[in-house]
Amino acid sequence: MTLPVFLHIEATPNPKEMEALQNYLSSVPPILHKHGGVTIATYDVERSLDGADSPAVFIVISFPSRTAIDNFFADHDYQNIVPSRDLGFSHLRFYVTSERI
Repeated sequence: MTLPVFLHIEATPNPKEMEALQNYLSSVPPILHKHGGVTIATYDVERSLDGADSPAVFIVISFPSRTAIDNFFADHDYQNIVPSRDLGFSHLRFYVTSERI
């Protein structure tokens, strides 16, 4: 049995670069779909319990494999929108996780 692999994203938009953010967010879905990515959930972060700065949002995306995630990030179309991504977010981290069996 093949279990999905998940891409977890913590992000905070950059309010000074909303045009770049919108460009990135509108361009990502077809690239994500091409590599089998399916958004499972998007969560607004209410607060951090340890008192540290917290991101604005967590996103969980399911992929069929680690290779699919690697191919998504390496995709030429995705690489073309990386400058918008980097301007559009003041904080952005990606994590790859899988279920324990």
